[in-house]
Amino acid sequence: MTEQWLVEADEIAATVARQIHNRYAVYFEASDVKQELIIWALKRPNKIKEWLDPEQEPADRKGGIRQCAKAMQREADKYCRSRKAKAVGYETRDEAFYNIGIIEELIAHMNEANEQQVTQQIRVSGGGGDPATGGNFLISIIDVRAAMDKLDPDDRLILEMRYQENMTLGQIATVFDLSDTTIHRRINGSLKRMVKVLGGESPWAYTARRVMSNSQANAIVSDNN
Repeated sequence: MTEQWLVEADEIAATVARQIHNRYAVYFEASDVKQELIIWALKRPNKIKEWLDPEQEPADRKGGIRQCAKAMQREADKYCRSRKAKAVGYETRDEAFYNIGIIEELIAHMNEANEQQVTQQIRVSGGGGDPATGGNFLISIIDVRAAMDKLDPDDRLILEMRYQENMTLGQIATVFDLSDTTIHRRINGSLKRMVKVLGGESPWAYTARRVMSNSQANAIVSDNN
């Protein structure tokens, strides 16, 4: 008889596989992704059992299911990217991803971009390339500029004042008649929206992260209350 934790893991894997596979449907089947996730789960039964322990309090059990799903989502995305890279003929290390730090740096250098930089290969700190752009600085600038154009005009202006004109939060707050805290919150919100527009941060960054157990998470919450 199949253990209950494995039945639940199979259901979660099937859901995650369908969701992630939608972005890679032309390269392989969703069943391939699910199989990879089941193999992943079988290699770490203790952690999966901890997440899906039916004896937990309802809130903890719900949190455990969510943690399991998120972990599977990361694994599925990594697997799908690897399969796509192999099918298309490039290395996953050549993919380009944007995080907040990279976007901040690119905004600051946006005015430096010019026609002579079209073929210049410059990598920003922590940046990468992809099969299409090869890490081209100007292409990255164009990406970030396009993401900025999707922001509210005031939010876009705040970013320009902060990163291109090197204005302090206080100076920007005075211009907009807002508090420093509000300006800081709007900057962070704008940068996060830009990361999302540009495809999100690299899923490979999670490789070395240790997933916190439910008991550890509850201890931290208790300490902060």
